[in-house]
Parts: sequence; structure tokens; C-alpha cells
Amino acid sequence: MKTLCRLLGLRSGRAARRAVRDVMLTLTALLAFGAGAPRATAAAAPLRLIRTVPMPGVQGDFDHFIVDLAHNRLFVTTEDHATLEVFDVRTGAHVGSISGFGSPHSGVFLPASNRLLVTDSGAGAVRVLDATSYKILKTIPAVPQADAMAYDPREHLMYVTGGGDDAHLDYSLIGIIDTRREVKAGEIRISSTNLESLALTPGGRLLYVNIRDHHAIGVIDRRTLKLVKTWTLQRIRQNTPLILDAHDQRLFVGGRGPGVFAVLDARDGHEITALPAPEGVDDLSWDPKSRRLYFPCMDGHLAVFRQLDADHYQSLGTVATGYRGKTGVLVPQLGRYFVAVSTHGGTPARLFVFQVLHGGG
Repeated sequence: MKTLCRLLGLRSGRAARRAVRDVMLTLTALLAFGAGAPRATAAAAPLRLIRTVPMPGVQGDFDHFIVDLAHNRLFVTTEDHATLEVFDVRTGAHVGSISGFGSPHSGVFLPASNRLLVTDSGAGAVRVLDATSYKILKTIPAVPQADAMAYDPREHLMYVTGGGDDAHLDYSLIGIIDTRREVKAGEIRISSTNLESLALTPGGRLLYVNIRDHHAIGVIDRRTLKLVKTWTLQRIRQNTPLILDAHDQRLFVGGRGPGVFAVLDARDGHEITALPAPEGVDDLSWDPKSRRLYFPCMDGHLAVFRQLDADHYQSLGTVATGYRGKTGVLVPQLGRYFVAVSTHGGTPARLFVFQVLHGGG
């Protein structure tokens, strides 16, 4: 790592580590992905690009989207530019920018209280915003380097990952935020230096977490706040996004290097199947109605998979996006899929708006 940093002319730190990872992912993609998942032809493509929306001046990486369909809003966090960018979810128009963050990552809109809750690694906190004025009303201390989150609307609890390498700690934490009282309600300590996505069933007892440095998935009892199981992954490395299909008790997992989409049994952790995918996945969307999964990657490709049954899946191909297009979200009510693409060279950051197509798949 240090040698690569010197060759690339980078100082040590988080930015240098990310740049080195990007180089390695690009090299791996060039060597491996050409023989992997098929590229979709125009006639058979699962998505059609209908609009690109520039974001002039927005620099660096995006992380996650927040959807507020009732008010026609789509938010995306810019972890490097330190803003929430706001769009009209129906037209794609860029309508504003919200500042006041250190490094925002993920969040949720709460319609009952008209609040936006956003994790901010720069503050180690959850920011509470009035969703009309966008004023920051409160900062809830959460965990150092607060990052990924999962929300349970039945229990009104938000689980937030943090700690680890980015916080210069040899352990990680999951903070628990009571969203009704807007206070921290507890935390869970995990022997890991890199936690990623979380998954849960609203009102359920278990919380699943990607323990990326151990190539594992942890299972946490939400009543006792204890890690009760750890499943070491055999075919997946750098496991980053994670989704639970509660109906069929399946966990959908994305691995970054090499790129892989995998399915596990959520009851015992055994790996059911794994399919090749593009490199550098960060998000994953699941539509139970169409039985499709959307897999956006930083190598500039978006893969789409279809569930045939709980144990069998097929690739519907990939479509091109853009530089570091790892942040995506499906809005099934509108038949739209959105990808945020970072600035590159002279091309500004952009929002890609896709129409979902269902012919043949």
C-alpha cells in the first residue's frame, strides 16, 4: 500500500487508501470482467437512459440516496463535497443543495415528524433536519465516523455503523438512535475494523451486518444487543451492500473485489449461489414485485439480476453509467432508477435517470 501511494504521488490517509483501492479495482475489472456478466444489447436492455442532469461544482464521491416520494424529492449525499443534493424525483431536475455537514453518508426521511435524519462521519453523529426548511435542528452523537444505517419504522430505531479504521480504533460500533425522542439509545461493539451495510426486518429480532475486514456477515440479537452468529463468506470478498428478502429469508450480498453478486440463506448463512458482477459495488436495490436486483458499480457499469426462484438467479446484463457510479436507487412506483456519477476530467458530476424496461425479463 505504501509503495503504491508513493508511485501515485499520494500522502497517507483515507483519500490515499481509497485511490489505491480504485486503481486495484480498475485493474481487476480490466482483467476479469470482460468474461463475466453479459452486456445488454439495446433491444434487450433492462433499463433505458432517459436523462442526465449535471451538478456543476459538486466534487468527489456520492454515497447514498434518500427518497421522499410524497413530496417529489430525491436526496443524494455527497460524502466529499459535504452536501445533500436535492432533485425532483419525477422530472430529475436539480432543485437545490443543503450544506452544514462534515461528511454525510446515508439517511432516512420520516414523514410523521417531517424530519430528515442523516449520518455525518465528520461529526460522528446523526443530523436532524427540518424537511421543509432544511435547517439542522439537532445533532445526535452516534458513533465515531458514523456511516451506514438501517431504519426500523415499527420500532422507530435507527442503527448506525462507525468506528474501526477510519476512526483509528481496533473495533467497530453500531449506534442505536431512538428517532422519536431523537436521542442515542445504546450501542453494540463488534471486533472488526470495517463494518458496512446493515439489514433487518421491521419489528424483527435480528440485525445483519457486513463485517468486511473478516469477509463475514454478523447476526445480532436486537433485544440483547449481542453478536450471536458470524458467518464467514467463501466466495465473496469486500462484502459491501446487504439486503434482506424477509419473505424468502434470503440475504443478497455484493462483493467488490472480485465483483460478485451472492445469495445466502438468512437462517443459517449457507451460500446458495454467486454470479459474476462488475467491480466496486456500493449500493443494492431489490424489487420483490419484478424480482429484480440492481447493482451499481464504480467501474461505470450497472448490473441487473433477476430472481427465478429463491435459489436461482440470472443476469439480465449490464448498462453503462459513468465514473464512480456506485451510488444508485430504485423508485419502483415511478419505474425509475437513479445513479449518481462523480466529476471526471472536464465532465461535471451528473445524475443518470433510467426508465425500467420489463420486456424479456
